[in-house]
Amino acid sequence: METTATYSLEECINHIGLGKYQWRLITILGFCSMADAVEMMLLAILGPAITCYWPDVTKIQMAALTTGVFAGMMFGAFAFGIIADKYGRRRVIVLSAALNTLFGIFTAAAPSYYWILIARILVGFALSGASQGSTLMLEYLPSATRATLIIVVELFWSLGSIFEYVLGMIIVPLYGWRTLTILSALPISIVAVCMYFVPESPRYFVASGCPEKAEHILKAIALTNKRSLPPGKLQDVHAQEECGSLKNLFHVNYKRTSFLLSFMWMTVAMSYYGLILINTSIMTLLDDTHQSITNTSTIKPNECKMLTTEDYQSLIFTTFGEMLGIPLLLLLLSKFGRRIVCCINFSCASFCFLLFLFISHMEPWVINAITFSARMFISSQFSLMYLYTMEVYPTVIRAIAVGCASSMSRIGAMITPFLAQVLIKHTFSGTIAIYAITTAMAAICAVLLPIETRGRELKQAASDRGNSSTVPVDITADPWAAAVDNLASLMHINDSAINEGYQPLIQDNVSDEEQL
Repeated sequence: METTATYSLEECINHIGLGKYQWRLITILGFCSMADAVEMMLLAILGPAITCYWPDVTKIQMAALTTGVFAGMMFGAFAFGIIADKYGRRRVIVLSAALNTLFGIFTAAAPSYYWILIARILVGFALSGASQGSTLMLEYLPSATRATLIIVVELFWSLGSIFEYVLGMIIVPLYGWRTLTILSALPISIVAVCMYFVPESPRYFVASGCPEKAEHILKAIALTNKRSLPPGKLQDVHAQEECGSLKNLFHVNYKRTSFLLSFMWMTVAMSYYGLILINTSIMTLLDDTHQSITNTSTIKPNECKMLTTEDYQSLIFTTFGEMLGIPLLLLLLSKFGRRIVCCINFSCASFCFLLFLFISHMEPWVINAITFSARMFISSQFSLMYLYTMEVYPTVIRAIAVGCASSMSRIGAMITPFLAQVLIKHTFSGTIAIYAITTAMAAICAVLLPIETRGRELKQAASDRGNSSTVPVDITADPWAAAVDNLASLMHINDSAINEGYQPLIQDNVSDEEQL
């Protein structure tokens, strides 16, 4: 009896290769990252502008405004993650873009602080769906270039940051913060229009039991790239019942990873947004000679101090540190595995935070240099966190994993305004010490991650072993790892229903000579 040849999704996408189709997709979805950056950097500009517009607004209220945005993102990322795994990535991105445009305009029309607070919470909720753009992009890329392109596309984030700072420097002095808020919704509006030309992920269709739709999209990709499909028929793992299942994040194979990544995501977001807010806080704490930190007890809660052109230029300069973080990350990933690079980034960021303790009589350029270096390592780590999270979890829970990771990061981001905008006014050294300690702890967590994803193919289902060479992980040899497993196990006592039929925790045995 003659058997029909079959091929998996991974084999098909690798066979089609990188071409015009993926470059068009990268351009469109890159605006998701750019739009996210624009709205986040807007927070640093809105603080001083609103304080001057409404003098009665206190520092606590301004910190609450920033925290409100991240609170909206926390709940939105979780909700959109579930929706993306159950109903598709594309629908989430379109809905997110449309709502974000609407709520951005609502912010510009807000008549009082409390209306702005409500509007920004809704913006945060809507914007959280934009992170699924990275998930959709990853699932279209061949394995040989997947890691490199996911990292390089983070340039859109840096471009979005610079775009917002330049816009703020020009628009706020002439037309005010309301006009800036409307213009800041432009990138995400472009995404809403362009998503009409982007189809759903073929990996999602296969995982949800619709291989015919997946094959139709793969034929379109092959035609655009002037390639052909592999001989045979598409056949891969169907796991419709697992799609969007939150409990699989805490399956025995993933619970230690989920637990450690939760803390690492909180830390990277707290540090990243903390650096931005610390930079603007230091600008307000510097005395007129710009050579020493003023007595913080003399600063009133409602003191008005708008960002100057020099301040904007400083923010733009430090953003270039993020752009340099991309080639640095690519270099490190070519030499080491994901876990080691995570440890390096967090350790270097912790050292940079410690340097802030010695800035009391430093020139502004020295402060900018420290911030530049810190943002280079933290932004590099932010990109790597997205890459690792998307690689380590299977397609059926990849979107919800990214959503939950984003939610955890927003907890860190919600904490950071009260550290970098409030506590720093009372104890500069104590605030910096918190950032230095947490980033050092995150470096330890990186070493304890049980799965190395370098050279590992993307899994379709939680039970998918794939074709990779694997070896068991001996957690008994590492008491720290065992302690983490015991702590993670407290999250659910009875795993029997979840873990039935699954293999013990495994990691891929990938040599250093293999590709990214």
